[in-house]
Amino acid sequence: EVGGVIVVDVREFRSKLPCALHLRGFEVQPKTLTVGDYLLTPEVCVERKSISDLFQSFASGRLYTQAEAMCRAWTTPVLLIEFDPSKSFVLQSSVHGTEVSPSSITSKLTLLSLHFPKLRVVWSRGAHATAHIFADLKRGQPQPVLAGGLEVGDALSDVLPRDFLRRLPGVSDKNVRALADAFPTLRHLAGCPLPRLQQLMGARPAARLHKFFRTAATPQ
Repeated sequence: EVGGVIVVDVREFRSKLPCALHLRGFEVQPKTLTVGDYLLTPEVCVERKSISDLFQSFASGRLYTQAEAMCRAWTTPVLLIEFDPSKSFVLQSSVHGTEVSPSSITSKLTLLSLHFPKLRVVWSRGAHATAHIFADLKRGQPQPVLAGGLEVGDALSDVLPRDFLRRLPGVSDKNVRALADAFPTLRHLAGCPLPRLQQLMGARPAARLHKFFRTAATPQ
């Protein structure tokens, strides 16, 4: 059965995939998402990476932050690695060998999977192949529902819901009330300097939250 709704982060419209999904018969709903790029069902959230994005995200540490956020917010988080159909379906050259190495992208993927057991890794040859994969993942499943706080945009000016706050790195039951009382909106929280966060949360939780917002604001 072809069709159904897929919620797509607006920044993904620079890629070919939203068009491929539309051609496949899906209703594509553009939203500004704080976690993930594609919502397929109430449980399945997908972060898409091209090969160049994958290498850059590992180098910057951004992928670990994204994986953590998805695992906290969704039952079935998926990392989609999308190849260029005009190039070889190969992740790295054989010159890297088969030994585990900190510089090896396959070693990094293995460590990512070990650190986040919930995370599912899916490989695709290109946008049209991904559209078929999404159809398989959605078959027989209910349509996606945006949980409170996962859609932003105008929501940046809305009052912060505590269930959303708890999904952010470094936020726990011990500090969520202090954050909710101190920051009326997500925009205020995202722009808060690190010393102020440290006063409210402690050094290590504040560093994680501060890094999350700074990384999320950096274009890929």
